[in-house]
Amino acid sequence: MSSMAAGLLLLVSACSSSSKDASGALDPNADLTKQSLVVSNWAAYNPPDLAATFEKAIGAKMTITNHATNEEIMAKLTSGADSGIDVAFVSGQYAQALAAQGLLEPIDTALIPNLSNLYPEASKLAYDIGNKYSVPYTWGTTGICYRKDLTGFDPTSWNDLLNPAANVKGKTTMLATERWLMLPAQKLLGISANSTDAAEMAKVKAQLIATKKTLLAYDDTTFYTRLVSGEASMVEA
Repeated sequence: MSSMAAGLLLLVSACSSSSKDASGALDPNADLTKQSLVVSNWAAYNPPDLAATFEKAIGAKMTITNHATNEEIMAKLTSGADSGIDVAFVSGQYAQALAAQGLLEPIDTALIPNLSNLYPEASKLAYDIGNKYSVPYTWGTTGICYRKDLTGFDPTSWNDLLNPAANVKGKTTMLATERWLMLPAQKLLGISANSTDAAEMAKVKAQLIATKKTLLAYDDTTFYTRLVSGEASMVEA
């Protein structure tokens, strides 16, 4: 009943040209005390002492900002203006889109010795084979979160969310991001998550249109609050 999602660390731009040697390569011995690095991540996705630890080890100042959704950070990075962001955390398909638009700097893997500790399969992900522009940071699953005191039963399949019982209709939410919105319908219909077949996608579309009529909302950020308050009784999370 679960679907996989991935989070990534992306190198968007180098700190500064002054950290490079005469050949144009990054110099690992450069004095970075006057440099700064701006990182954008989801809230609570990094240790609270990360910036201080980085500054102590590297010398450069780190500023951490937060974004609530992939769409929010993508808007900043693709607006055409300088976002001021050096490193951004996004999900797989967004990494691929940023790379295709030429917005990412290739990673100098010689400066990241800990890449050797990466799970081997993590260097074979289709959106960035070989980790040219990104390094997997974490992965997780999406599933169904619910309150049995409100539903009266334990969900056992995606059908319980996509074709909800009468007492649950109007009290369910689904994630708004396209990939994770489509996955439950694909799983329910026995269609591969990677399918590009037009006929299969038509079936997924029809299911999601039918499900839309039963939803409280599409919600990527406040579904837990809705669940706690009782406004929602079952959510994709």
